[in-house]
Amino acid sequence: MKLLTNESAKLNKSQNGEWLNAILYLEPSYSGKVCPNASKGCKRTCLVNSGMMKMPVQTKARFNRTELYFNDNNVFMFLLRKEIVALQKKALKQNKRLALRLNGTSDLDFTEVYKEFPSVQFYEYTKRTDLLDVIKELTNVHLTVSATENTTKDQFHAIIKKGYNIATVFDTVPSRYNDIKVVDGDATDRRFEDETGVIVGLKFKGSKALKENALNLGFCRK
Repeated sequence: MKLLTNESAKLNKSQNGEWLNAILYLEPSYSGKVCPNASKGCKRTCLVNSGMMKMPVQTKARFNRTELYFNDNNVFMFLLRKEIVALQKKALKQNKRLALRLNGTSDLDFTEVYKEFPSVQFYEYTKRTDLLDVIKELTNVHLTVSATENTTKDQFHAIIKKGYNIATVFDTVPSRYNDIKVVDGDATDRRFEDETGVIVGLKFKGSKALKENALNLGFCRK
């Protein structure tokens, strides 16, 4: 079973002469434990409901990985470590560094892995504020807080004040929102290269019906 994906439209925009990127995609609908802080808007308009992610082959692969994670975690972690080592060797061969997102479609605590591979640049989106304090001492991990339809204007500013960037989905990505600078989060996936104190603007991806739903819920901002 292959756990990490290092070829996709999203990743291809992030590969360059310096970085080799890969992402772990799990299935968020498998259990409430996969994305414990997911809002109603997040669940209804999840990335797994758009593009190739919703195809049967990709869906089955995510379910299989997630089932392994929860039902035989020792095997899952063994395979994950093995794949990370292999990608490290591949990156070294190409004179690149390895950058990994282990929460492509999940929000789990991979602190154990982050600590085990200090030379790998890990980067994640998270809605779990409990992880911010756990991970803040690790110099090889970059976290971007994900907004939901429930995130208030004051909370945007509070998160920025704490030194974290905050990502949110827009119908049309503006240059500023809530008096805060917005950067284009779709230009590259390498969030660890973002300047601090900004909102990461992500254009909504999905069908017209999903988009209307996201706008009505407030998850996608106009």
